[in-house]
Amino acid sequence: MKGFFCCVKGESSNSAAQNQVFDDEPSGRNEFLNRIWRDELQIPQSPGVEDPNAILFPINPPLPANCGPSYQWREILDGTLNFRQTCLLGRGNFGDVYRCEFRRTNQVGAVKIQNRDNPAGHQEFLAEVTTLHEANHPNVIKLLGKCYGRRNRAIVYEFMPNGSLERHIFDYARQRQRVRPQGIDQPTRRLDWETRMKIAVGVAEGLLYLHQELKVINRDIKAGNILLDADFVPKLSDFGLATKISFNGSLEIHKQARALKVNKQCAAPESEFCGLVSTKTDVYGYGILILELFTGSEAYDSQRPVGNGKITDWLISKLEIKDIGSLVVDVALRRSYSPEGLRKVICIALKCLAPEPEARPTMEEVLLNVSEAALFQVREMPRVLRTGFLTP
Repeated sequence: MKGFFCCVKGESSNSAAQNQVFDDEPSGRNEFLNRIWRDELQIPQSPGVEDPNAILFPINPPLPANCGPSYQWREILDGTLNFRQTCLLGRGNFGDVYRCEFRRTNQVGAVKIQNRDNPAGHQEFLAEVTTLHEANHPNVIKLLGKCYGRRNRAIVYEFMPNGSLERHIFDYARQRQRVRPQGIDQPTRRLDWETRMKIAVGVAEGLLYLHQELKVINRDIKAGNILLDADFVPKLSDFGLATKISFNGSLEIHKQARALKVNKQCAAPESEFCGLVSTKTDVYGYGILILELFTGSEAYDSQRPVGNGKITDWLISKLEIKDIGSLVVDVALRRSYSPEGLRKVICIALKCLAPEPEARPTMEEVLLNVSEAALFQVREMPRVLRTGFLTP
């Protein structure tokens, strides 16, 4: 019985919670409807959803009314072929992500299944669906809807055929495949200079939109959370840590945020040590992303020399070298890049990574500078000796 919604009696005295609509459970008030639900929406075997004694998801605070269309759990089971491994796109702290075909709406989406073992999952679910339902920007992932139940929950997004930026940077630059869960074999492409600049500009535009229009801090800017559509247009995703900007009058103030789940070795200092966040936290994350995008090096790599594990320390150790660009630029660019543009984006990134938040630029300033860097012409650069090997 597709499109059938019913209510579950709340376990709280909170009236909003008692009236909450769920999308995967029967009504406790009508045995006839319950029987139909059991007969028509029998849940097949699938990981982590069949245990009748499983702890139910919380309902407080209740889901706001304006969180987008609802999908039945059965639609997700059908659309993922009962969570077949060939539909698996990736894994995360919140839960696994699958490609899903929805026959009712004739759409292909990506569904992120909430992991019941994630203690912060409910807050992350609320943060993500409420933020994305309000968003409308070409560089922010589009929310298609959600499945909100006591036993099963999922967030549904538009499907991004080129996967995450992380894979394209690191898989190709290292000329080997990273260890990934078995799933859809999305193509990996060598990103040329123009594509990287388009991604850098697009991410900056998406962040500026969040800060100026939605008044939201993403808090988790990294290559793995930048998804690419068929034309390699970047989309900001994963808003589980998103939080509203705090103001004192017209001035933004730092706010205390719930515990970070990001890699603290790459987090902004004020977040890592004090748990404080602001729009300048996103600016710092953008600086790290830019260094990864144009150097092909990860934000943290334990294989680097002692003291250079962080990409910031590794880069700063080379700043006194005259021709730093040719020594740090991603070898996957094959010497075809703009040295002037590279110097400018590295300079922008270093400003974003200032230890003091107040010293960092706004995303408006960052976007202006990155857009200027994109205007420089690409040239074929000479081969340079780089620590035991020549650039390709």
